[in-house]
Amino acid sequence: MAATLTGHVTLQSQAATNLVVRFFTPNTDTEEHKAAVATDGAGDFTVTGIPAGTYDIGIKNMASLSLLQEDKVFTDGNTTDVTFGTLLLGDLIHGADEDYISLSDYNLLIANYDTAGPCWGYAGDWLLPCDIPVDDCGGGGVAGKGAAYKMIGGQPTVI
Repeated sequence: MAATLTGHVTLQSQAATNLVVRFFTPNTDTEEHKAAVATDGAGDFTVTGIPAGTYDIGIKNMASLSLLQEDKVFTDGNTTDVTFGTLLLGDLIHGADEDYISLSDYNLLIANYDTAGPCWGYAGDWLLPCDIPVDDCGGGGVAGKGAAYKMIGGQPTVI
């Protein structure tokens, strides 16, 4: 048998997102279990097959900073509910695995500031729709799923 996690994260966008969920030995960086899941539009997700135990749980998507909940107990055959808070976007550079908003992330946003156009199925004045490499949208896209930016009041705004 195994345990189940039902999680909730508040998304800065209205779109569902993909997450990496990592289970650590408490107060360490020793990863015991890992899963890739998708949220629904409300930010709800489920992870099954978790070995019984107590874990610190970290979640992250490709364009966000990670969130951590500590000392969550999982028992065989039971479900543990965890609310993580708001998944903050901004860690945009694929593969850097920095988990902070770097100068490179900032430069990518600024380089594409005030650029717009239809891309990846979105019509209208979308700026930086996520989940595509930058070059796939004429410089107007950012890798990482979870949000799209739109020019509102002259500012790029996560929607």
